[in-house]
Amino acid sequence: MAVVAAIVPGSLKPLLSGAIHAVIRPSHPALRSLRRSRQEEPKPLMQSLFSSAQLLSLVLFVSLSHIGVAAIFAYLWHTQRPLRSLLYWSASELAIAAAFGCLLLRTLTGDSSLANILLTNLLIIATPLLYERGLRHFFRREADRFGWLCPLLALAGFLLFAVTAAQLPPDDIHSRIVVLSGAISLQICLLLWQLWRYQRLAPAYRVLRFAILLLALQLALQLVRMAKHQWWPESAASSLTDPLLGPVILLSLLFTIARSFILLSLVHTRQQQALLATQRELERRANLDALTGLDSRHHFEQQLAARACRSARPWQLLLIDLDNFKQINDRHGHPAGDAMLRAVGRVIRESLPPAGLAGRLGGDELALLVMETSQTLPACCQTLQQRVTDATRPLAGGPISLSIGLTSLQQGERFEQAYPRADRALYAAKQAGRQRACIQEPHHREPRPLWPLATQT
Repeated sequence: MAVVAAIVPGSLKPLLSGAIHAVIRPSHPALRSLRRSRQEEPKPLMQSLFSSAQLLSLVLFVSLSHIGVAAIFAYLWHTQRPLRSLLYWSASELAIAAAFGCLLLRTLTGDSSLANILLTNLLIIATPLLYERGLRHFFRREADRFGWLCPLLALAGFLLFAVTAAQLPPDDIHSRIVVLSGAISLQICLLLWQLWRYQRLAPAYRVLRFAILLLALQLALQLVRMAKHQWWPESAASSLTDPLLGPVILLSLLFTIARSFILLSLVHTRQQQALLATQRELERRANLDALTGLDSRHHFEQQLAARACRSARPWQLLLIDLDNFKQINDRHGHPAGDAMLRAVGRVIRESLPPAGLAGRLGGDELALLVMETSQTLPACCQTLQQRVTDATRPLAGGPISLSIGLTSLQQGERFEQAYPRADRALYAAKQAGRQRACIQEPHHREPRPLWPLATQT
């Protein structure tokens, strides 16, 4: 009123003051009508964080993001054709991108037909199913007895949604969202259970823990959205008027980034495991003789040096040569000779003590490293000969006998230092008539017979 008195002429002050008092008086009919209309107007429970234009731009951006992720998965599948799970994951990203595209098209064209609604939500329901198929192929669980659960849930959820959408008016989005969120929640629960199983079956994939956490957050979001539309519905004419749509789309983008990281981590872990398996296989082939199953010469020498350095007790190095092996190859062919070597290698592997070592030096020359005493060495050689005789008797050219040269391996002594002594002992056993065992000790100048081996029967 002081402002009015200052700027209004004195002749108009009484008239203007009365008008103002009449307008702002609480009992004035106009003010009462305005208050009544404001009270009757329904107030929204939650305001949308985005305008319609912002939502459309956000939907478009998220759709393009899903297409980009789908392209990445498709490229990885192109480079790794056996990994079919990448193809399923690419299809799931395209499905969710197509669902957002249908929503965008519905808004731009005003097409709120039943066909558009059904197609949009069919793509949304199909997305978890495609992810589940991809995970099943990734963990090689195609023949799992529970493989029918996720397709059944997807089919039942879509049929329930279709019946709901067909019976209700198009502007009733609350019931459709409740049914859709319920179907997706059941699919997420099934995915959580399957990931928990996969984590127990494949503990090397530690990133599955983050996948379980991510799915739990998605489940919580679906439950919140379902509860909001069930108990606090608002009047809405389209999906874009849903106040939760903007946060849902933003979280969908974040979930897409996190999910892509998790899936790519799974693929990376699989590649690392395959690389390690290849390295182990190459090492095994390099360290193992393929014919006899014994160590290769290089690996045998390495293991011999390591054990000689660790142990204070003397090891016994045995050089073994198959008697008349060349005649077997000449008379019966090399396949017969290979069969003979395989049989001898099998006998040695089965007879070798836990601390022992056996390798193939080349041809029919074999080597053993055992920890025996001078009292037990004869019995050890005789037992080995008898077992080889029994195993090779049914083979062509069998049974076969062994000539053995022995020497004591001193602490810290290398293979090339002890080999000449064992080789001289082996030569002496052959010169003495084969089927013999001779020993050349470091302090002896000449080999001496250990014991005549058992005669073939």
